[in-house]
Amino acid sequence: MKAKGLLSLIAFSEKRRDILSLVKKGPKSLQEIKDQFEITSPEIIPQLKKLEKNCLICQEKKKYVLTDIGEIVTDSLDQLVRTLDIFEDDMEFWSKHNIKGIPCEFRTRLYELGDFKIFKSTQTEMFKPHEEYVKNLLKSEVMFGVSPVLHPDYPKQINAMLDKGISVSIIITKDVLEKLKENHKLEMENSLRNKNMQLMICDEKIEIAFTVTNSFLSMRLFLNNNTYDFYKNIISTEKSALKLGMDIFRYYEKRSKKVELQVF
Repeated sequence: MKAKGLLSLIAFSEKRRDILSLVKKGPKSLQEIKDQFEITSPEIIPQLKKLEKNCLICQEKKKYVLTDIGEIVTDSLDQLVRTLDIFEDDMEFWSKHNIKGIPCEFRTRLYELGDFKIFKSTQTEMFKPHEEYVKNLLKSEVMFGVSPVLHPDYPKQINAMLDKGISVSIIITKDVLEKLKENHKLEMENSLRNKNMQLMICDEKIEIAFTVTNSFLSMRLFLNNNTYDFYKNIISTEKSALKLGMDIFRYYEKRSKKVELQVF
């Protein structure tokens, strides 16, 4: 069977997808499958036979299990469904933002955001996204961040975190560095004297701002017109989201160099 046939086998049958998801959790007997879906043998057996015929499941000790191919297909299907869920939860948000600002190799991992929330400014709570971000930040033990923009409160917040013993690593652009030297010289000198502070500069174009700590990931994107969206903030506390955030941080870290105190 060609790939398009295998795709049709799964895509056009919610029941077959449900069977694969169920068997992924562990070997299941025919009775267990029937009980799970509350259906009869004549209704379920034809679906099981189709999945067996196409090498997605097999029987071991009278129980159905995924084949090696079935495991790969089911995992890929799960990622696809989770990715679609990410976008469908707020299609307006994603369609208006520059997703290409996320490095290419990480865009297909957006499903790792998991059960995230998008905090948005309102007329009565203009700074809600920023307040939620700071609230989470001050409860963290470590901070890793990448930012191509400078908020006037950031240098003060960094010093507050360092005073609490929080380890801080930040990657910025050349433009942000110049603004820090121009407007926040003393604050940054104070920060860089702290052993827990590491500041790096990346010469590449950065079109995403994010912070990842031991407890949450915060991500802000640019709009499609290249304007930074300070008024909407993605926050996730999922472990998979924290890993995604750290992997993106390491991506930029490899492309950055350390900023020494003498620069200021």
